Amino acid sequence: MATAAGTFEKTSFDWQLRQLQQQFGEWLQRLFLNDSNLPGENWQLPPWLLESLFWFIVIGLVSFLGWQLYRWLSPYLATTWRSRQPSIAISSSTPEVLPVAAWLQRSRQAQQQGNYREACRALYMAMLQRLNDQNLITQQPSRTDGEYATLLHTLSTLDQPQPYHLLLRTHERLCFSEADITAETYDRCWQAYREIDPTERAIV
Repeated sequence: MATAAGTFEKTSFDWQLRQLQQQFGEWLQRLFLNDSNLPGENWQLPPWLLESLFWFIVIGLVSFLGWQLYRWLSPYLATTWRSRQPSIAISSSTPEVLPVAAWLQRSRQAQQQGNYREACRALYMAMLQRLNDQNLITQQPSRTDGEYATLLHTLSTLDQPQPYHLLLRTHERLCFSEADITAETYDRCWQAYREIDPTERAIV
């Protein structure tokens, strides 16, 4: 029993950690004692300094490895979060099915009332309805903004996908941010829609 207990103690994590600290301290001692200018052959670094340096290096290595792991995983985590979060907001309410002209009229009315949040949302819905009418992307309430963005990338017929993505990003802000949607934001969204549909020029 005593032998088994002694073996367990020698191979414990605490014992291995102490051994590692001791080896690190001995390495530092040899490194500094090679300098002949140091007084006295028995000069040694204080134990607290050796322990502090050891933990400083350990924490630095762990932090570096953690940061590298975060940088490697962050694109996958961000994609997963974005694909899941919009689905909650979109599926929580069934959008109305209106023609493009009706959505544009609703957008103008909301803009006149100073409700830029609703005005931008109506432009977003007009964009989706237009894609649906052109048989490019079928509008489905269950689809997320991330899924629409992915489908847009597959369309070779779109010369300028940037306006579509601007409306998608703005809609994400509407769903997941309490930030004010200003008149400037609405103007950018309206300009983006005009790039999507150059025949739509009227704005009040």
